[in-house]
Amino acid sequence: MNPNACRFQRAAGAKAFDLRHRAIVAKNIATYHAAVARGLARFADWESARRRAAAIKWEVMNHLDRYLDEFERNVLARGGHVHWAETAAEASQQVVALAKQYGVRRVVKSKSMVTEEIHLNSALEAAGITVLETDLGEYICQLRGEPPYHIVTPVMHLNREQIAVTFHEKFGTPLDATAEQLAGSAREQLRAEFLRADMGITGANFAVADTGMIGLCTNEGNGRLTTALPRLHVAIVGIEKLV
Repeated sequence: MNPNACRFQRAAGAKAFDLRHRAIVAKNIATYHAAVARGLARFADWESARRRAAAIKWEVMNHLDRYLDEFERNVLARGGHVHWAETAAEASQQVVALAKQYGVRRVVKSKSMVTEEIHLNSALEAAGITVLETDLGEYICQLRGEPPYHIVTPVMHLNREQIAVTFHEKFGTPLDATAEQLAGSAREQLRAEFLRADMGITGANFAVADTGMIGLCTNEGNGRLTTALPRLHVAIVGIEKLV
């Protein structure tokens, strides 16, 4: 059996009957669903927006070669560079090579699941480069030495008390710290790192062919800081993000 499948089965067996864990996840899922409902309510016609988005994606997927070429041309016209990779290892090594070329020692990252999939952090760290996650959930996972639990909500499996223990151990914050105090502590730690970083790494929610631009959707502000403050910005983007 595939090693990943074996690990999943063991973890699933351990968690399936963990009632405390199930209660935490259920509560966080309910919070997530409520946030989605609030977001949908902001659309005048949600179904129409979905149909339009689907039509755009269908057009791009049916002419992917042409749109990929157009995207690259427009990125180059804006002064950017495009590096193509066929495998996860190749993508990671290209980023490591860029970091070495520009003398990068410290990297800050906005949340990107594709960088998790290609194991970018471990490749950079193996090259002696310090990597710091700046999404609050990803940052908590990194402090705990854990991978993200969910692609949108990395710490869906944790409650405030568990996070408070982690912050107490790492930064000496009170064990009874409120969510606001915990977020404030993380902000204090991260702001200094943004200023020290040589490279910012993000994913992209969209890669826009006719402008050569990427779109990033965040609600914490870390995406903007990651792209704006370090002297070098690298976006890791799968071709499925093209529009």
